[in-house]
Amino acid sequence: MVSGQDVDKNLAQAESLLNSIEGQGIELIVLPEMFACLGVKNQVALAKARFNESDVLETIADWSKRLSANIVAGSVPLTAVDNEDRVKASCLVYDAEGQMQTRYDKIHLFDVDVADNKGSYRESDTFSPGETPSTANINGKRLGLSICYDLRFPELFQRYQAQGCDMITVPSAFTYKPGQAHWEILLRARAVETQSFVLAANQGGLHDDGRETWGHSMIIAPTGEILAEVTESGPGVAIAELDFNLLKQVRSAMPIVQHKRL
Repeated sequence: MVSGQDVDKNLAQAESLLNSIEGQGIELIVLPEMFACLGVKNQVALAKARFNESDVLETIADWSKRLSANIVAGSVPLTAVDNEDRVKASCLVYDAEGQMQTRYDKIHLFDVDVADNKGSYRESDTFSPGETPSTANINGKRLGLSICYDLRFPELFQRYQAQGCDMITVPSAFTYKPGQAHWEILLRARAVETQSFVLAANQGGLHDDGRETWGHSMIIAPTGEILAEVTESGPGVAIAELDFNLLKQVRSAMPIVQHKRL
């Protein structure tokens, strides 16, 4: 997606993409980080108005019911209980009946200077970090949750490997230059080292606040093979069928979990 500051416009963009895959038997959908609002300065006020058990969450639930699909709703701002001046970047998982099953709050906040149009990112000015990894059950398979900058911290992914996750999602708004250099290599490394499918939905284009994101949403097999990718800038969809027999073969052929010593 190329989300901006207008929540309703972003939801319309997401719904258009969802409509394009309706009727294809899709079981799991992953939306990008900040799919419903990107570049909004007063996230606290927005969270109270649109996201705290409000209309946007109802819209996501309606999508999952209409499509009969599980939805990993990238990230949305939810008011932080521990600090009323901050929000959490929260990834919400809805089942095919429209019920919210799991919430993961982004642990690692992006406080970095980047050589791009925006120059500096300080998520901690707005967001409060999460503390706990989180998993979900998707049609009998275990899913580990992460968000964007978490990708650079392999210990989180190792935790999910230890918990027996078959898939790990990485909804993101990975900026252009770091994305160009590191997005694919990090995603493929996480898939290989955890022997899991990695599903990474990224923002991809020029946004209202001046940032440019890398795009290249992709689905990666535990072998490191890219199964599907959005190669063009702008809104798009990557679709793949996950072969869990392959997952068993990879883990049997190289039993990394059993060989761990540290």
